Amino acid sequence: MTANEFDHLADLHPDGSARFWATPRNHDKIMARLKQGDVVLFTGRNHVRAIGEVGCSFKNSAAGNAMWPPQETHGPYLNVYSLISFQPVEIPYTDLRKLTDTPASKGGDNYMGARLYDNDRAERILDGLLIDTATELQASDGSVDTDTDTWQLGEVVAGETHNADSASRVVHAGAFVADRAESRLVVSYKQFLLDCGDQRRQQRLKSKVGFSDIYLLPRETGGVTEIVEAKSSASHDKVREALAQLLDYVIHANCKVDALTALFPERPSHRDIRWLGNYGIGCVFPSAEIGFMTVPPSDSRVAFMKQLWQPTNDRSGARHRTSG
Repeated sequence: MTANEFDHLADLHPDGSARFWATPRNHDKIMARLKQGDVVLFTGRNHVRAIGEVGCSFKNSAAGNAMWPPQETHGPYLNVYSLISFQPVEIPYTDLRKLTDTPASKGGDNYMGARLYDNDRAERILDGLLIDTATELQASDGSVDTDTDTWQLGEVVAGETHNADSASRVVHAGAFVADRAESRLVVSYKQFLLDCGDQRRQQRLKSKVGFSDIYLLPRETGGVTEIVEAKSSASHDKVREALAQLLDYVIHANCKVDALTALFPERPSHRDIRWLGNYGIGCVFPSAEIGFMTVPPSDSRVAFMKQLWQPTNDRSGARHRTSG
């Protein structure tokens, strides 16, 4: 390896070990576009078997030959990259096809060989699998500045309409963890909103503290802006997580938020529903009769809690915390 390649690897993998993957020369054009933070789906046996995040990427036949015997037709595996995140999963191709197939495609893709998706299709995949990369979070400006005692606002990332029930995420120190139940719930609820005629844009709020599952933004003035956080169960522990995340996300929102909602796969206990309501947070869960049932907090409680969600009404720049 060259000195620059080794130094880059050492910076990204300070413990001295890393997972690697590579392709031969017939994929030179694709691999030349690969960059740190890109997401890799490892496929086989009719499933996505693992999700990875690209670290150091370089072209070096000697490094490839040190790890793998050359490919019979195309020679050495010279396009090498390391992985700064790696998570085994079991996502069937039927789920992935819902995100990657175009209206003109016939379906049935077996995802053989290396390919690169970008732009809208990449957004559909990342949003459908609810993948948040460590690189993206570290690059976010939505952090708390302890020196100036201000919050920096987050930004909005697009969310796509799809029907996959795939993976969600918990990001920490360069890793994400798959949770299909949470993603399935998010997908179902987004489709329910569309079926009910909800015209708000379905996006995600990105900040240093993480990505919201759903960020509903009105297309016209006067609509309701809402942050929704989903959980894979309605246990008290998950209710606590939803409460903490929603209160953390709302302070980083880039505009005035009108509603906070926790989404669960079943009805939480009456105590937990009341507890969420005390903080001005609504509760949504599936209903066999109507699709999803909403238990909203009282209007008076929401009005009171809005002063604590977002301490000032100025959403154009950094927001100062209140004291007292």
